[in-house]
Amino acid sequence: MFQKPFQNLIRIGILLLMAFLFNCSNDNLLPDQVIDQHGKTIQMIPAPDVSKTIQKEFTSPVSLLKPDGTLNVTGWSRYPNFQIDESLMKVEPKRYKRWEHYTFYNEDFGGAITITDIGNLAMGSIELLEFKSGKTIFSKTELVRPGSIFFPTNTTDPIEFTKGNQFIRIQKQKGKRIISYSIQGDSANDKIVGNFEFIEKADEALAIITPFSESNFFYEYKMPSLICKGTIVYQQSIYDFKENSFAVLDWGRGIWPEKNKWLWAAGAGMVGGELLSLNLGYGFGDQSNATENGIVYKGKVHKLDKVIWKYDVKDYKKPWQFVSNDGRLELNFTPVYLLYSDIDLMGMIGFLKQLVQNFSISEIFELLKTEAYLNKAFGTYSGYVILDNGTKLEVKNLFGFAEQMYQQW
Repeated sequence: MFQKPFQNLIRIGILLLMAFLFNCSNDNLLPDQVIDQHGKTIQMIPAPDVSKTIQKEFTSPVSLLKPDGTLNVTGWSRYPNFQIDESLMKVEPKRYKRWEHYTFYNEDFGGAITITDIGNLAMGSIELLEFKSGKTIFSKTELVRPGSIFFPTNTTDPIEFTKGNQFIRIQKQKGKRIISYSIQGDSANDKIVGNFEFIEKADEALAIITPFSESNFFYEYKMPSLICKGTIVYQQSIYDFKENSFAVLDWGRGIWPEKNKWLWAAGAGMVGGELLSLNLGYGFGDQSNATENGIVYKGKVHKLDKVIWKYDVKDYKKPWQFVSNDGRLELNFTPVYLLYSDIDLMGMIGFLKQLVQNFSISEIFELLKTEAYLNKAFGTYSGYVILDNGTKLEVKNLFGFAEQMYQQW
């Protein structure tokens, strides 16, 4: 009775080996490609030009899509004012991507909580990182079939991932998000349990519509002003997040092309006795009506235009630089920890057992095209920002992260 699954595993193994041999023989670099710190061939993400953009703001609720499925609006808002009617979308299901992600951190530890459906598979994942030792204490992604997780079209309804007795639950109350999880590790006795309150310390955040075409878009809601309180229990150790612990929400819904790359950064800390947080990024879509860049201070968004990143792909732990085209932000970022992940065709072999359990052979062959290459540096920001009213704030050792991502999905 084990013959058929065994034959399927052999077929998949042969495919992986053939692809690996092909990739190893394809060493010629294109003009815009470089080999980075990890020996990975990447295409550099071009910096935006310094010309000014419109930064079109929407101040009241508005439909995201027209009745024919094309975009009705592009721009940004201080609140999640863009309303999605998914029935209007004219799209192949696997091109529609949905997720709710939180990165949390303090000076000692950090991690991530993610629930996502990328159209051809869905998953829940948990990470716990220790910055001083450079260790990844726990990292696990649990795969399920697409469509098995209910994703609301708004940012305020709850969401839950379940698989057997494993779960990630995200409840939402006025002014805070209650998150609990229990995820199995690689052995029967290896389990991580977390309980968090993410307290919303700012009424305003960044809702952004970035178009790829007339009907393809990314709707992101970034909330970088979350205070993180809670504990994680793993292997009889307790990790407390109390003082000076922060988090950022990355809520996304979008119709994406197959290949993408992006840069994203966030951070938070006390400046002048008040919470200051930031969200920065670029690398995909048409940002002529709104960029992802903004500062949140005393609960209010101070919108920025373009921010140019400078970093060394030969050493991601060297200092990074961030400079805005409008002169309102200049920051140096000093990494203390680098999270590096490379899921390519050979890397998917780590998910082979889960794939065989949840998907058909034809589906697995399609899923093996999935790639995700991440370099995420945690560290401190220092420099200055200038608010809308011209006030210049000195930023010193503001903790956060900056990431570079390449995606095929």
